[in-house]
Amino acid sequence: MHPIGWWRIHAPAVHDAPVIGRLLAVCGWLAWQVGRPFRSRRLRRAAPIVAAAILALAGLAVIIVPQLDPQPADLEVQALFDGAATDPGTWIRLDGRLVPLTEAPTDAAGSYGLLVDAANHLRSIVVRADGPITPTERTSVTGRVAEAPVIVEEDLPIEATVAGTPPRVIPDRLVELDPVSKPARVVWWPLALLPALLAGLLVIGWRVGYPIFRPTSVVDVLAAPLAPGERLPAAYGGRVGPNRSDLADPGAALLLVRRGPQGNLLTAQPLPDDGQVAPPPVTIGGGWTNGRIGDVHTVSETVPALRVRSELVDATFLFSRTAERDRVAALITVDR
Repeated sequence: MHPIGWWRIHAPAVHDAPVIGRLLAVCGWLAWQVGRPFRSRRLRRAAPIVAAAILALAGLAVIIVPQLDPQPADLEVQALFDGAATDPGTWIRLDGRLVPLTEAPTDAAGSYGLLVDAANHLRSIVVRADGPITPTERTSVTGRVAEAPVIVEEDLPIEATVAGTPPRVIPDRLVELDPVSKPARVVWWPLALLPALLAGLLVIGWRVGYPIFRPTSVVDVLAAPLAPGERLPAAYGGRVGPNRSDLADPGAALLLVRRGPQGNLLTAQPLPDDGQVAPPPVTIGGGWTNGRIGDVHTVSETVPALRVRSELVDATFLFSRTAERDRVAALITVDR
């Protein structure tokens, strides 16, 4: 059973909660669940922030760790014609059609091929590998730039030309292919967004608390103030005299009105749930008293609520119906 649901004595009036209140309640509930296993109040309060920091670091790790993986420079063959990567040993990645060569274009041993650039089919560069080169329609290769005079005199297959025109070959450089081409860096952004989203929800939930009290201006205009001798069951979270209760797990209370020397006084009597004798009622009225009507939102329901601050009480009272809340609110000074 939900922590707020147990205290209800009357069938509650059903009314829809504002969307923003329900969303805040979800955030607060998540933060409350994270801190709930800890007995210490300080640990319960700190646990959502610690969990949010861990989630944020996990999200950053998804982005940062791939950046630590070294990558070759992505180039086009035309850039090599224009003078890019002239230093021997420069690590590059090229994209295009791979065509094996039957005649070695240089005197060095190895398997040779021609990489026809994917962006410009009239530009190409010789590549060399330790193993056989397989013809490939479209591929990405990585390797190191090496200085070597190359001469390609053999006839290329028609698919390696542009309407029979062979591509122009870089005459003074070739690429020593890696045994296994280095794959391009991939950052799994969705995996980073989920922890970041959860961290944000926990921070919001830590800030707003749980359940969520939101002021309202909706009142029952037909509700009359409680008369002397009338009693009204409610639940409370906060402090009523020396008694304390968590709003997420509220305690039972009995609100009643008695006559005082200068008028009617509203009192609240906490009710024990273990069968012991109830403590004496605590006066809400008298001296200075301030109240605020509103609703308390949880992940599953919304209940009318009255937040009260006085000399002896600092608590939020929960009611079955809006009319019950407003009958109590009519006895104290309520901010509008």
